[in-house]
Amino acid sequence: MIYPTLRATVRKGKIQLLDNINLPEDTHLLVTIVDEMAVETLNLGERIAAGLQDILLDRITQVDTPQELIAHLDGVLNEA
Repeated sequence: MIYPTLRATVRKGKIQLLDNINLPEDTHLLVTIVDEMAVETLNLGERIAAGLQDILLDRITQVDTPQELIAHLDGVLNEA
């Protein structure tokens, strides 16, 4: 099943959903990190299109463990 886009934020190193929705265990998520400038200048459709463009260009990273996610987010966010 495909769900609509969900808003989320990172708090204490963990992704926290801002929308009140229950997801089944082992649900796969596509996470697109959006910097503040993009949030201020792009509308939701443009942000989604940019995320889909990244998928088409194979600019994605798959993580399988919480430790891999933490390491990846640390690298991405430290570059910003």
